[in-house]
Amino acid sequence: MAQGFGELQKKASANISKAALTTGGNTLFERVKQAAGGEKKSLQWYRATTQKLALQYKKNFDKFIRDERRDSLDTGINQDQNQLRRWAVQGHMYLFEYKDPKFIKKLRYYDTYPLVYCIRSNKEEFWGINFHYIALKKRIVAASKLAQGRIDVPKASLHKYLLRHVDQQLLLDVAINEWDTVVLLPIENFVRDLNGLQFPIRREDVWEDTDENFYDKYKGRRVVKGYGTPESIEMAK
Repeated sequence: MAQGFGELQKKASANISKAALTTGGNTLFERVKQAAGGEKKSLQWYRATTQKLALQYKKNFDKFIRDERRDSLDTGINQDQNQLRRWAVQGHMYLFEYKDPKFIKKLRYYDTYPLVYCIRSNKEEFWGINFHYIALKKRIVAASKLAQGRIDVPKASLHKYLLRHVDQQLLLDVAINEWDTVVLLPIENFVRDLNGLQFPIRREDVWEDTDENFYDKYKGRRVVKGYGTPESIEMAK
């Protein structure tokens, strides 16, 4: 009998070693690599592994940032290439915590842990594609196209962010070789603010809203800028 996707995920998750969950690299990205053991794994395996490893960050995003800070001091061969930044530049993908948007009362909902590819920025704000607004399978396709230099996303995923509302004003600049992992992280957190209280919004409802106008697209070619060093450009290419 053919096995369903859910069953494949369960088996893949069961095969993750306990050591990979608790030891090894400092960051989630490093632990995923360790769990793979240098072998080529299926999409189902990466999805199940990433989701299981990400559970520890679901309610504690500060730990994610602390791990990346600690990793930046490491010199080991497994150190990831991600960097913490104070501002965004075009062509990079960022993960961060976002609090109290400017027009919070007018928003139907917003994501408190955005994953954003920056398409334009200045010293106070930036515009970009929040991949969390796109359903997972379509998100993987859009991220793959982006890594190849093509922007092809629904306009509903485009949003503006103010740096002063980024928690600690710290953005995790995700290296391009980690994009296939970061888009799988189940850390989107959609909420609606009513009189200062946050109410959770199901991600499936957000994805359904995006799908209603999925073919109203924003398209273009990638332009990658840096932070004054060749390395800061290469990490996003």
